Amino acid sequence: MSNKPSGRRRADVEINILESFELRSRRSIRESERRRQSRHDQRAQKKAAKLDRKYFAANPPTNPITAGTTIIAGIPKLPWRKRESVRTSIVMLFTAGVVATIALPAYAYSPAVTAASGFTGGMTGDPQDLALLRQTALNYDRGNFGMMSAADLERMTNRNNYIGYKGLTAIDLAANPNYTNLNPDDIMKVAAKYVGVPYILGGELPTGLDCSGYTRLVFAEFGILLPHSVIAQSHDPHLVRVHRADARPGDIVILNNLSHEGIYAGSGMFYHAPFSGDRVKLAPIFTDNYFIVRVVQ
Repeated sequence: MSNKPSGRRRADVEINILESFELRSRRSIRESERRRQSRHDQRAQKKAAKLDRKYFAANPPTNPITAGTTIIAGIPKLPWRKRESVRTSIVMLFTAGVVATIALPAYAYSPAVTAASGFTGGMTGDPQDLALLRQTALNYDRGNFGMMSAADLERMTNRNNYIGYKGLTAIDLAANPNYTNLNPDDIMKVAAKYVGVPYILGGELPTGLDCSGYTRLVFAEFGILLPHSVIAQSHDPHLVRVHRADARPGDIVILNNLSHEGIYAGSGMFYHAPFSGDRVKLAPIFTDNYFIVRVVQ
């Protein structure tokens, strides 16, 4: 009898069980939310990359350096119900219906509703005034209407800025470098200078960069013109492979599958141009499947 748990002991056990169940539930919710966000980010990246490929296929940049750019990764085709053109068509049909309803003549409404809405601008109902209002509504209906998200507007602006760029290119910088020695501090200074430049598929200009275009532009300032391709750079004679333990800021991080690269900044961080819709930034190296190379003169 002396070893039998008391009522207080049993209550404590029940509370511990409930707390354990609550912790598992919270953990499950957080993991579910992370998976949902990851799927959302992947869909957004695929959509942005597809829009960039379509745009540059129809409007190739006029800058001669971008010709022959090698694209590393491909993006699978989206199902028809998720395609931008299908969604745009649905939105435009809905918009056309709303505009057609708004553009009805003023006398199609009751006088009370018309006066309350201010549709007639305070007119008294004179036939000549109503005819003028109807003509104005018809002219408004004949206008052009469209919808564009903030992300699409930003992407269009970035493309226009890239195509319209008239400044120095990687070839120009390599011919007249700003630095004579590959000093790690100077490499970090140049790498940080391009933080915030938008990602442009195939970009290698200060107004738009992809991952290999970024490293090409940075080292061009030191008189070294690397090829615009992760694969080609991994075999370039200016790049020498070093052990991870010997890595130092200014080295290049290349993923094992040659799909991405960036400039090592130390402490597991690197500068890189991530993907469509993002910008050049300093971020943690997101995988352990990579190797280090050092640029030599």
